[in-house]
Amino acid sequence: MKIISSGKVLNSPGFYKKKKLKERIQLALILIGVLVLVSSFVYLTRHERFMISEVEVLEKNAIDTDEIIEATKSVLSGNYLWLIPRSSAFVYPSSKIEAHLLASFPRLKSVKLELSDMKKLTVSVSEREPFALYCANALHPATASECYFLDEEGLIFAEAPSFSGVTYFVFATEDPIENPIGERFLPLDEFSYLLNFIENLTTLNIKPLALGFSGNEYSLFLPNGGQITLKKDDDFASVYSNLTAFLTDEAIKSQPNFLDKILYLDLRTKDKVRWKFQE
Repeated sequence: MKIISSGKVLNSPGFYKKKKLKERIQLALILIGVLVLVSSFVYLTRHERFMISEVEVLEKNAIDTDEIIEATKSVLSGNYLWLIPRSSAFVYPSSKIEAHLLASFPRLKSVKLELSDMKKLTVSVSEREPFALYCANALHPATASECYFLDEEGLIFAEAPSFSGVTYFVFATEDPIENPIGERFLPLDEFSYLLNFIENLTTLNIKPLALGFSGNEYSLFLPNGGQITLKKDDDFASVYSNLTAFLTDEAIKSQPNFLDKILYLDLRTKDKVRWKFQE
């Protein structure tokens, strides 16, 4: 009798054929099982009971409610691989919807989704709060035009109506930002650093109305018409320390209403403050 070796065990031809047949049956059963699972999954995702058919915006006062609903539905339309609907409660693209809404509606600060009864998708949004204005080619609210609301993170998110008087702090650039809605006045870390410096100035009784950004310089505009100039890349902690030392110097303190009379304070030179009174 002829013997066939598989390397470790000696088997007869009949035993070898049976082993191969068993392996093929097992493979076929695995493939059938996979197909059954995939088919069942596709069937469930396409079943009407598990299809998102309603989208609701939770906040009744939210702006652009109808547009938010339509934008959400647009992401839910279509299929994955031509078979699985994106509107299926099992596989709907929640992260993509959130990202799409935030990109489409800059006024929105956050978006949260909640699915109920496998058919209703609730969209909960929070809106950005106006913190200041961004105005192109304007350094004072009284003459500002084409202004936009800007939030505490420096993001420009909506057009602003015309204002009279000092209503909001104004940020401006020499070169207007094109299509500013959705853009930042400065990167977040730079804006936070700058904002902290401006807020610290109030401890020195300096309360600017506006900030202009030109080239590599900032100009802070004061209520009396004077201005403070500093370099964008300076260490603001050192600038603040130098300014504090300057304003607390006896020669400066002895002059009444010093800040109300200045034309400018130039802080662009390290460890020096240049100044001039208005004529």
